[in-house]
Amino acid sequence: MIANFFDKTKPINFLVLSIIMAIVYIIGGLNFFEEDITFFLFLKKSAFLLLAILVIFFLNFIIRKNFLTDNNTYALLFFILLLGLFSNVFFNRQILISNFILLFAFRRIYSLRTVAKTKEKIFDAGFWIGLASLFYNWSIIYILLLYGAIWIFRKRDWKNMFIPIVGVVTPVFLLFVYLLVKNDAHQLVGFFNFHYSLDFQKYTFLPFLIPIIFIMILGLTAIIPTTQKSLLSKIDFKSTWQILILQILLSLFIVILAPMKDGSEFLFLFFPLSILFANYFQGVNRYWVKEMILYLFVLLLIGVKLL
Repeated sequence: MIANFFDKTKPINFLVLSIIMAIVYIIGGLNFFEEDITFFLFLKKSAFLLLAILVIFFLNFIIRKNFLTDNNTYALLFFILLLGLFSNVFFNRQILISNFILLFAFRRIYSLRTVAKTKEKIFDAGFWIGLASLFYNWSIIYILLLYGAIWIFRKRDWKNMFIPIVGVVTPVFLLFVYLLVKNDAHQLVGFFNFHYSLDFQKYTFLPFLIPIIFIMILGLTAIIPTTQKSLLSKIDFKSTWQILILQILLSLFIVILAPMKDGSEFLFLFFPLSILFANYFQGVNRYWVKEMILYLFVLLLIGVKLL
């Protein structure tokens, strides 16, 4: 029933997805017990909820524009469900803002499959990656995704190889000028301090361990058949799929090195994983399998909150 409902892209789907996002956000993101309830707090939380819902529509735009999935809303549903499993993302503003900005970079990177305005797309993607890295400096890793897209989509003009650097440096330079005017240029030093941690002890706690194991199993189950299918697809989709796999690997690298491991770092994986899961669902003909996976997601959402 659930799988059948999200099998198509209809206006009512987005209404239901917005409601689900609101529920996930309220349960996982609003914590009135830690802050005094004020009108300003309510306004701030409402603004973040509106932003979260707008992200769903923006994700849909990126997916539809670049044909990352078929005509369904599975990817959007999985993105929301993943947010519910790791609701700590709602409390880490740096990662939230960085990931929101990175969506603009991903939109330009995946659109490199077309021939129009190549240099503008490369610069824009580099600029957004540079801007995102000002909020969470490990986001700079995605410049490798941009170079990967340049290589895979055959945009290997020598001029194109320098544009990402110019794009990334531009927001950093603008921030430097701003801080210089304010006589606070020393604050930029923090941008170059790439702290990391390989302490995974927190992942052994059940609220983290169970969702991580579930996603790992589902990811490994999905990646093999979907990759095999992509190898038989048109060159356009095959190239796009290579970019997606590279993005998963780079996102996993960020998760592994994240200095603070509280679950919010998994947000970097949500965009590529939701597309991976959606493509896997498209290839599953037995609806009971789809229903079982979705119900497992829901049970995990409830279970994580009770642990």
